[in-house]
Amino acid sequence: MVRTRPSGEAFGSNRRSPTLMRRRREEINAARDAASSQSSEEDTSPSRSLSSSPTHRGGIEGFSGPAEVTVEKKNGFFEIKGNMFMPVDPDITYGILTDFERNPDIFKTVSKVEVEHNNEGKFVTQHAHWNLMFLSGTFDMKMKVEEDPSRKAVSYKLNEPGFLKMFNGYWDVEPRMVNGKSMGCNVVVTQEVLPSTLPPGPLSSYVSRILGNQVKEVLHDLSVEAVKKQQSRQISAQ
Repeated sequence: MVRTRPSGEAFGSNRRSPTLMRRRREEINAARDAASSQSSEEDTSPSRSLSSSPTHRGGIEGFSGPAEVTVEKKNGFFEIKGNMFMPVDPDITYGILTDFERNPDIFKTVSKVEVEHNNEGKFVTQHAHWNLMFLSGTFDMKMKVEEDPSRKAVSYKLNEPGFLKMFNGYWDVEPRMVNGKSMGCNVVVTQEVLPSTLPPGPLSSYVSRILGNQVKEVLHDLSVEAVKKQQSRQISAQ
């Protein structure tokens, strides 16, 4: 399968080019690599490492996060972009992303998943929920999913509108290499979302926060599971 990013009205020529986001990730990566190199040369004590990173995972070389998420309303829909570094083998991370049947065991926002295959491709139905302060809700979405293992990428497009009128996007697991050594991966997600109905008045401002929080939680849960699985493999290999 040749990987292409989702196309159609939601992904027409008026969307922002991903070049700027990629450049920003490269700058962030370079800064992290420089900090990592300096830390290993000057001081490898646990206290220094813990103070220099927001999330420490014991038994794994490196640190996860933080999840960087932005939400922008444009052309009538919400565009959510997320990026998170994970000190985990990219194959492990990609394997978790594409193991849809286990989504409810990994992601707190997913309660049930159904996967079906037919002549038109692979379809995944997620039963999900969200929470924000005193607000909460549930929703279902059926997506057509395309996987590209060689590029470690997943694209998806809403197949049946319901609670959501639009839900399209893609995941990329980008390997991180420093001096020929694998340092983990960057996980990048882009979504374009439009609820069928927006809440009236001041409550409408909560929509972008809900969407951003959903992506942050998914990235965090993915990181926790990936680190746990890598730890398990390391222990088994000893």
